[in-house]
Amino acid sequence: MTNPGDPQQDRGYYGAGWQQPAPPGPGGAGGSAPPYGGQPVGQPQPGGQPPHGVQPAAGVPYAPPRPPRAPADPRRAFAPGASVNNTAGALIAVVSLVLVEFVSGIVGLIGTSLVVSPFAHYGAGASLVGSFIASVFLAPFPFYAGAFLALAFLTPIARRSPLPTVLLRAVLAGAAGTIALALVGVFTGAFGAITSGGSRLVIDVVTNPLRNGVPFTVMLLASATAAWLWLGRPRRNRGAAPTSGLPATVRPADAVPPATVQPGPQQPQQGPYGQGLVQPDPHGQYGGQYGVQPRPDQQQPPAAPWGGPAPR
Repeated sequence: MTNPGDPQQDRGYYGAGWQQPAPPGPGGAGGSAPPYGGQPVGQPQPGGQPPHGVQPAAGVPYAPPRPPRAPADPRRAFAPGASVNNTAGALIAVVSLVLVEFVSGIVGLIGTSLVVSPFAHYGAGASLVGSFIASVFLAPFPFYAGAFLALAFLTPIARRSPLPTVLLRAVLAGAAGTIALALVGVFTGAFGAITSGGSRLVIDVVTNPLRNGVPFTVMLLASATAAWLWLGRPRRNRGAAPTSGLPATVRPADAVPPATVQPGPQQPQQGPYGQGLVQPDPHGQYGGQYGVQPRPDQQQPPAAPWGGPAPR
């Protein structure tokens, strides 16, 4: 029997917070009451059942929650997805490669300038400065772009990845840069084949990309290793203590300081009235327990410590 005025009946299904059953529809009082969500019994709800405690809005179909994204395996060669760390690693690797090429080209330009003027034109060729800019920046630019995109989106330099995986990703990024050089060589070789024949197309598509891509890939291995080491270095806040878990921050076990408070001699404990003192027994294992009488060879305390003096 239930009381019609019982406030517990107004709490809905399974306690407070659940929607009350809607009144029966035009089908009459004999129809079944709809469950939560306003859908009659026997009719499928759009999109499946809503999660526990969540009610879909009126007239809006229910959309199931998106499953959590699985973390990328650091040991796989490919890890699609861009992030700030991936972009930073790609920038460090590619910019390091450009700096190596720039320094190498500057050294060659200075050596050649000792013989000829770097700004003079000889015949139909470009000047030394123009050749330097074309060989360092313009000609290998497709390789730089292809390697950067591969390292940022497909084969990232992640600090959680082991070094062999990082080197494999650098090789794949170098292959992507070589393919970019070959794609650009298709257009340049097609125009050059009009005047020089089909050999120019083979040179721009096959030989020149391989001649430039192989040494660039070897240098990319070194720059990717440097980027991996740079991203994995420990971060330290200014004015803060070093992060625990780093080398030389965990105190060894034998470096525990000695105790500053030495334990004093054991004092006798006062037992219940009339049972005397409980003395620790160094010769046995039960001398210090509660209620044990002192040994006969020890001085006996007075039976009534609060009484008068003993008779003479």
